[in-house]
Amino acid sequence: KQQCATLVVNPTTLPAGLVGASYSQTLTSAGGAAPYTYSVISGTLPAGLSLSSGGILAGTPTTSNGAGTSITIQTRDPFGCAGTRVYNLQICPIITVNPTSLANGTIGLAYTQTVSATGGSGVYTYAVSAGALPTWATLNVTTGAITGTPNSTTAASFTIRATDVNGCSGTRAYTVTPVCPVISITPVTAVQGTVGTAYSQTLTAAGGTAPYGTWTITAGTLPAGLTLGAGTGIISGTPTAAASPATSITVRVNDTFGCQGTQVISLQICPVITVNPTSMPAATVGTAYTQTVSATGGSGAITFAISAGALPSWATLNPTTGAITGTPNSTTSASFTIRATDANLCTGTRAYTIAPVCPAITITPATATPGLVGVPYTQTLTAAGGTAPYGTWTITAGTLPAGLTLGAGTGIISGTPTAAASPATSITVRVNDANGCQGTQVISLQICPVITVNPTSLANGTIGTAYSQTVTATGGTAAYTFAVASGALPAWATLNASTGAITGTPNSTTSASFTIRATDANLCTGTRAYTIAPVCPTITITPATLPDQYVGLAYSQTLTAAGGTAAYTWALSVGSLPAGLSLSSGGIISGTPTSVTGSTFTVRVTDSFGCQATQAYTINGRG
Repeated sequence: KQQCATLVVNPTTLPAGLVGASYSQTLTSAGGAAPYTYSVISGTLPAGLSLSSGGILAGTPTTSNGAGTSITIQTRDPFGCAGTRVYNLQICPIITVNPTSLANGTIGLAYTQTVSATGGSGVYTYAVSAGALPTWATLNVTTGAITGTPNSTTAASFTIRATDVNGCSGTRAYTVTPVCPVISITPVTAVQGTVGTAYSQTLTAAGGTAPYGTWTITAGTLPAGLTLGAGTGIISGTPTAAASPATSITVRVNDTFGCQGTQVISLQICPVITVNPTSMPAATVGTAYTQTVSATGGSGAITFAISAGALPSWATLNPTTGAITGTPNSTTSASFTIRATDANLCTGTRAYTIAPVCPAITITPATATPGLVGVPYTQTLTAAGGTAPYGTWTITAGTLPAGLTLGAGTGIISGTPTAAASPATSITVRVNDANGCQGTQVISLQICPVITVNPTSLANGTIGTAYSQTVTATGGTAAYTFAVASGALPAWATLNASTGAITGTPNSTTSASFTIRATDANLCTGTRAYTIAPVCPTITITPATLPDQYVGLAYSQTLTAAGGTAAYTWALSVGSLPAGLSLSSGGIISGTPTSVTGSTFTVRVTDSFGCQATQAYTINGRG
């Protein structure tokens, strides 16, 4: 017998595959004689892969298999000699590293960004697989946190690999390029200086990393007599010449990491500005006031503002024209200081006092709200044009209707009228304001009598029958007019405004609720609410009984209705007619009975307005 050579399957291991990615691995054999054939004799290839007899393991995996699948592949030579190798073939899922990009970070500020992974199994570990992290940063292999504090703007490019519990991995490339923080220098506008007066302004840096140093002027020139301390940021000295408008200088400072901040700083040395006029004219409470201030000694357009005290509460200052305008509402004097600022922001000031005098006062309303005899009444009179609070309200002519009084301290007319004043009476009222200024007004006041609308209720009416009801009024002065004050009359009804007659013919049982208002010759009113709910008429059906039927003999009986409104419609509402008989919509029972059996049934009739009546019948059968 021929001795078989030892056959060996290569390679010793198979590379892992990736779901959705094309896979191809060629198997080879050593020993024996070619050609070789290959087959899987144990285990199952991952879905999507197949092994050709020529030893090509290929395909596109469709599912992952965790730590891998064990398979045994056999090779045979032409003489039947065989060899095998056991493989663990792993198909990895697609593992995605997130986020898609990392923040660049800011020099001097703590940096933290966390990478994560999805698509794999279990806990991930993280590592730099290409390039290198920035020198100032570290990667936590367990959490994926990249932390540190950037100390330069040098860019770093690197690739992070995430590996799951099965050894499957995914990668993503990142670039981190830290930027300098914004370094601000304050103030932007230095304090104003004056020629010949010692000056000092400290500049301050913020936003970078202390200590700051190397303060320099990169553009512009300080006013004559001033210098900038390179190590302190202090502008100091005694100005020897004006700088108005303000001069601009650009200052630069470095932080400890070499990041720079710059700021354009405005610095001004000012002249003397004089505000005119020397005093303000008098003002009158209630009369429009206007006075314009001006300034000399400055440059360009001047703006004005209050720098001390306050304008009177009624006044405003136009900052562009210097006009003080408004209408005084009190005699209280006001002291204030106006500051004039020229186009170069140099200023001058002057103090003023305004003391207004008395106004005119008006009283409203001229026509008081009408009242009603026996009903509590209140009318508040209001004063305007003077200075609140108002007091000492008095009647200087005329007399209030009986039962009413005027509150001297409130201006309220109140009480319960005991007699009518219709048409209205006139009274003259006077009031003093807080400063003793007075105003008067003739006021018209009407107290109406109680007007009663009758009757207390209206008949409901019957559908199909002409309806007529008349409302009347008493207690006022004739003649009266009538109107619907709320709700609405039934659609079929009309109201005569002069006579109060409500007429029409009801055509449904729909109820209507409404309020009638009666108005007398002096425009005094009274109301009453009504509801009209029409009812159906009584409808009778004849005859009361029906004759017997005989099998095979023609039968006819006409039903009639009275009491409703024609035309009528007939129908069965309960039971059924004997066999062979029928009821027409016109009320005729007819036909030829086919059975000796009679029946009991109920007939319903409906008139043209939908009103109904029923009648129970029995038709006995005869042989």
